[in-house]
Amino acid sequence: MATISRILLPIDFTECSIATLGHARLMAETFKADLYLFYAMPGAEQYEGLAMDIDWFATYHRQLKYEAEQALDNFVAKHMQGFEPVEKAIGVGDVVDEVIGYARRKKIDLIITASHGCHRAESRIYGSIAQSLCGNAACPVMIVHS
Repeated sequence: MATISRILLPIDFTECSIATLGHARLMAETFKADLYLFYAMPGAEQYEGLAMDIDWFATYHRQLKYEAEQALDNFVAKHMQGFEPVEKAIGVGDVVDEVIGYARRKKIDLIITASHGCHRAESRIYGSIAQSLCGNAACPVMIVHS
């Protein structure tokens, strides 16, 4: 029988992230598992093709990371009293790549994520983060429809 001792909860600070919390808490309590909270923020690749000097981007990036750290702390304080994560982390780059890489490094047993209720046509064109995680993660992925 598979054991679940490490659960990853990738969030984006939306209502969809909040909708996953009850499920994450239940799974963490049921399996006595550690909970890891993760946020992936856009990297420099998002700005490809724009004429920006490196100093501007470095300053902008530091400020974004600082704001993301503050947002993680606020999210935990507001929504996760009594089941705080053992670790809060931030990745920089493609969301799916960052979540999967973090899950591998931390030997995560289960990822719990939200489905943002994307329309089927949009999903076919753009794909979805939840769908990509399911197809690429090395561990099971639980999708909470929100």
